[in-house]
Amino acid sequence: MKKSAIALAIASLSAATQAGTVTSDGADIVVSAKSGFEAKTTDGDYAFKIGGRVQIDYDSYDGVINAVPGENGSDLYFRRARLEIKGKAKDWGYEFSYNLTGSGSIDQLHTTFAGWGDLAEITVGQQKEDFGLEDTGSSKWITAVERSLPSSAFDTGNNLGIKLHGANDFLTYSLGAYKTGIDSDNDLDSAVTGRLVIRPYMDGDNLIHLGVGATTRSGVSADYNSRLGVRGGEEGDGAGRVRARYRIAGVTQDGDRDDYNIEAAVNFGPFHLTAEYFDGEADVDTAPVTVESDGYYVQAGYVLTGESRSYKTGIAAFDKVKPANAGGAWEVFARFDSLDVNNAAPVSVAGEQADTITLGVNWYLNSLVKMSVNYVNVETDQPIGGEDDGDALVARLQVAF
Repeated sequence: MKKSAIALAIASLSAATQAGTVTSDGADIVVSAKSGFEAKTTDGDYAFKIGGRVQIDYDSYDGVINAVPGENGSDLYFRRARLEIKGKAKDWGYEFSYNLTGSGSIDQLHTTFAGWGDLAEITVGQQKEDFGLEDTGSSKWITAVERSLPSSAFDTGNNLGIKLHGANDFLTYSLGAYKTGIDSDNDLDSAVTGRLVIRPYMDGDNLIHLGVGATTRSGVSADYNSRLGVRGGEEGDGAGRVRARYRIAGVTQDGDRDDYNIEAAVNFGPFHLTAEYFDGEADVDTAPVTVESDGYYVQAGYVLTGESRSYKTGIAAFDKVKPANAGGAWEVFARFDSLDVNNAAPVSVAGEQADTITLGVNWYLNSLVKMSVNYVNVETDQPIGGEDDGDALVARLQVAF
C-alpha cells in the first residue's frame, strides 16, 4: 500500500507539467488530465480525482415570478462553483465537495465501505438523501436549468448521517438515517429516508425505470414552498415563491413531516420521458395544525443529434449526454409541473397552486461544457403581490470537470 501511495504521488507531480496519460513501472498508475485531474492504479484498487463545476446563470423574469410586485427582474451570477475531490483505497471510498460561492460551505463529506459488494455499501458523513429521481441526479446533468416545483418543495437536501445502499442491473435501493437539527431540549432531531427503484427492462442506455420513496422527519419547518421557475440571483431571494406554512408571531413553527414519492422514466435512444408525484404533510409541534402539499411533473426530451442520456444504476438517476461528434450534442425538451399548497386557515398560503411550463434547448459542446436556454411560463391560482402569471428567460453556461 505504501509503495502504491508513493508511486501515485510521483505520478501526480508528473501530471502537473504534462498533459495526456502517464503510466508508471511496476504497479501501473494511469494519470489523466482530460476531465479534471485523475490518477488511478490499473488494478482499480486506488484512485484519486480532483474535479468541480462552474455554472454561470442569467435570469430575466417578470410578473408573479418576481419577488418585487409589478417589476421586471434580471441578474447574472454564479449559480454554483464547486470543488470536488473523490477517490478510493481498496474497499473504502471518499468524497469531498466544497461550495465556493457566498461565504463557502461543505456540500458533501463522506466515506463509503464497499467491501460487501455492490448490493450492500455503507456511506457515513455529510451526504445526499436519496429521495426522488430528479433530486437524486446531479445538478450538472438535470435537463432543465432548475428542478421542478415539487422536486424543490420536497427536497431533503444533504445531511449528516449513515446510509445503506446497493444496486445491480435490476434494482437500486437506499435506506438512511440523518440528522436534521437539535431541538429546544438539546435533543437530536432526525430523518429516515428510503428509496427503491426497479428496472424491468434495461439494455444499455435503453431502460424502463420505476421507483418509490418515503421520508419521515422530526423537528423540521412546517413549510412547503418552491421558487417560481427561476432562482432569481445568487442568494435566491429575487424570485417569488408558492408556499404554505404555519407561523406564530411571524416565526415558522417546526413539526414532524412525512413525504412520499412515486417516480417513472423511460429512455429509448434519443428519446426520454420522466414523471414524478409527491405528497406530504407536516404536523406542527406547537398547535393542532397540519400543513399539506402535493405536486407532480412530466418531462419529455429528445436528443436531435441521436445520442442517448446516460444512466447511473448506482444511484438510479440520469447522467450526461455524451457528444458523438465534434459539433456536440443538441437536446430539446418540454416540462409541465404543478405544486398545490392550498390549506385552510390558520395555515398561511401564497398562490394556492402554481403551474409552470418550461421549454428548453441544451447544447453539450463536449464532455466538459454545456450551454442551456429555457423559457418558463408560470401561473398561480391566487395572486401573489397582485400578480398571478409571469414569464422568464433563463440561460446557463456550465463547465464540469
